[in-house]
Amino acid sequence: MADQREPRSDNLPEIVDAEVVDVAETDRAAESDRAPEPPPRPQAPKTAEDAEYQEFLEFKRFKEWQAAQGGGAAGAPQPEKPWWKKALGTLRYKWVRRILYVLIALLLLNLAYDHYFGDGGGSSSGGGTGGSAPVDAVPMTAQNPQQAIRSVHNYLRAEPPEQACALFDAQGKAGFGSAHGAPGDCTAAARAVHAQITDPNAYANPGFGHDAIVEAGSEAQVLGCRMQVTGGPQLGTFKLTRTPQGGWTISAYARTSSACP
Repeated sequence: MADQREPRSDNLPEIVDAEVVDVAETDRAAESDRAPEPPPRPQAPKTAEDAEYQEFLEFKRFKEWQAAQGGGAAGAPQPEKPWWKKALGTLRYKWVRRILYVLIALLLLNLAYDHYFGDGGGSSSGGGTGGSAPVDAVPMTAQNPQQAIRSVHNYLRAEPPEQACALFDAQGKAGFGSAHGAPGDCTAAARAVHAQITDPNAYANPGFGHDAIVEAGSEAQVLGCRMQVTGGPQLGTFKLTRTPQGGWTISAYARTSSACP
């Protein structure tokens, strides 16, 4: 029977004795051959952003501690605002501003009324710029009887009250003085009436009834008993005469009359 084994080949490499190499020593040798690693870089100095961040952390920790303590200073009573700051704060409301505008408008209207229908006393042929009028001064004239009597009340409530005498002629001054306990002295009578006035603003604006003024041609009569006067004594009856220049002056005065007993 023939031998089935494969014939031996003479071409195989011959195994020789090999040296066993220690792997660990090989790795250490490789590491020693490597270039040395550079030393660690020094840390860059902290920037301002890092400082702000640290402050933020400290503030956050403070707020957490404050919340843990029940609010701390947050619960303390705040100082009360001054009254003027509170008053200015109300101006942010529209309705407050509207009320303020109305009050200012009323004040300006009152000043304008006193200027044109009170202190001025209408047109004047003899000046009338304030102060007491001389005894022989040309009487002031008004545009109409109502304006003349309103000016009398306005002057009597002011200082000096004898300015009202400038609205009377000589005969009217004598009658006004006699009616108020000072015969022939209109200045003393005006001061006596002034002393009885308790509300100057109200006294300067008397009301006139529909039948308080009776006008006939160049003469007119104003009945004090048919006027609404507050803040001071009620005056008597005035007789007025139209001047050639068209104004009105008080030519007679009496505390009582047939129409006002």
